[in-house]
Amino acid sequence: MTQVNVAEALNCDHSAVSRIESGTYPLTPQMFRAVERLLTLAAADGYETWFISYLEIERTATVLRTWEPLVIPGLLQTEAYARQVITGAIPGGGEADIGQRVAARMARQEIWERTDPVPPMMPVVIGEAALCRQLGGVGVMREQLEHLAAVAAAQPRVSLQVLPFSSPGCAGLLAPFVVASFAPDPRPDVAYLDNALDGSPTGKRDQVARLALPYDALAREALRPSDSAELITKVMREWT
Repeated sequence: MTQVNVAEALNCDHSAVSRIESGTYPLTPQMFRAVERLLTLAAADGYETWFISYLEIERTATVLRTWEPLVIPGLLQTEAYARQVITGAIPGGGEADIGQRVAARMARQEIWERTDPVPPMMPVVIGEAALCRQLGGVGVMREQLEHLAAVAAAQPRVSLQVLPFSSPGCAGLLAPFVVASFAPDPRPDVAYLDNALDGSPTGKRDQVARLALPYDALAREALRPSDSAELITKVMREWT
């Protein structure tokens, strides 16, 4: 869902939507009902309502600095791996619901095919545990790591580093997060924090800065991209 979609639903321009998002433009009762309808439609597309704000961040960002300690980031997942992640996140979920969420996650990856604007730069640090934790069968893991190795080799917009188990620092204990930048747009950076219940975006400068610093620490402690690619290939071959 984009600001254009919201602006059309509310019969206003996108600058008004930006002010609504920042809390400086009050919603009328009619606008509130329109937003409710729009969120319902978004949920029908396989997205949780709390995730909608992040989709706009992901769509408009020029850089997505990403830390994932335990799983492969959604934008880099294979369909089979994504199904395992989503199934584990909603125990007892129906097959139709899970299938819809998997399709929605795969649709997000269309961002890598766009040409105008170009895809975002995505510097990624993942924990070594994400390579070793079995989600689904051996075939699922091998396919996922093959895909990850291919992305690392062929996708110039993605820089992939692995934080090894041997890392001495404490930054690797942090929960997953993304720090998004929008340059050359003057819009300030935004951070997105993930947890077991929902996700939380924040544009507060002090909070964003408190995540940008540990991301830099993670990147310093992680293996270089070339060494990370070698480790991914090594672990991939062990999934037999």
